[in-house]
Amino acid sequence: MKNMKAWVVTAPRKLELMEIPVPTPGPGEILVKILYACLCNGSDPGIYYGHEAYAPPFVFGHEAVGEVVQAGAGVTGWTAGDTVFCWCAVGAFAEYQLIRPEDVALFRAPKNLSLEVVPVMELVIAACRALMGMPAGEGRSSLLLCGLGPSGLVLAQYAKLLGYRRIVGWDLYEQRRQLALELGADAVYDAAGISPKELGQMGEFDVSVDCMGDDLLPEEPSFTALLRATRKGGVVVSYGHPRSGRRFSPYVFQARGLTMIPPEGDLDQIREKGRLILQAVEDGDIRVEPLVTHRKGFRDIGPAFQHLLEHPEDQIKVVFQMEGCV
Repeated sequence: MKNMKAWVVTAPRKLELMEIPVPTPGPGEILVKILYACLCNGSDPGIYYGHEAYAPPFVFGHEAVGEVVQAGAGVTGWTAGDTVFCWCAVGAFAEYQLIRPEDVALFRAPKNLSLEVVPVMELVIAACRALMGMPAGEGRSSLLLCGLGPSGLVLAQYAKLLGYRRIVGWDLYEQRRQLALELGADAVYDAAGISPKELGQMGEFDVSVDCMGDDLLPEEPSFTALLRATRKGGVVVSYGHPRSGRRFSPYVFQARGLTMIPPEGDLDQIREKGRLILQAVEDGDIRVEPLVTHRKGFRDIGPAFQHLLEHPEDQIKVVFQMEGCV
């Protein structure tokens, strides 16, 4: 049996480069040769530290693009030679990945997007789920994004397409705030420097999206500030990936009569609206290339991930070339 190299989580907090067998696709499965992959700033850390859905050992990573090399019995619509990415299947940091199309939202790579950037499309689809069911309309014209990492930067663009007239973002890092302005946000603020007076001057928002990881501020939780900035009767979308949970004031939430909802989770909806998002990328209405700040090789995945954990401010998306680098 042929072997391949893969980055494997062998135990919580332990990531190793190993040689393991190349999987064989069974009925309903496809085997994909991974061409490029990238780190997920939001969920990869939580999966690495220990996640109830993933029991070690398992191949790490879930953002990638690859070429279908073999399809198992019963697979329709996907054939050898197709260049694909999906939301969401763990196992991408390897030479080959086994995917069951019926369990994911599988897409062909956008035609006019550089192949090395296509792994970011998993993040694009994932982030847009936060607003897939929330187009602008009556009572929804202003949006607050708490966190301008990769997801927040995508949502700033997607919200424009959905008709939001005022889009504001908060983030701790200057690089991300400036990029958000370049990509269409109307205003940005340093999350560490928002005073109660500034919060009042900012005005209230119809919809707010939590795009944060762990809250790094020592005073009132950032999520409580987000609740205060959301108009009475407004909607809060819980999208962030805090490893240690989310602290907030239930009194503020209750007093403002807010509704909290999750991102879209229905695969059929994600597939349908995902195709429209791909078209927006092909049309240039959602820009993906500016999110890629670092390019590395397959063997750099482990060290680059450790750097992400220690210095999240240093990068937005890190892409790895898989072919020829194993």
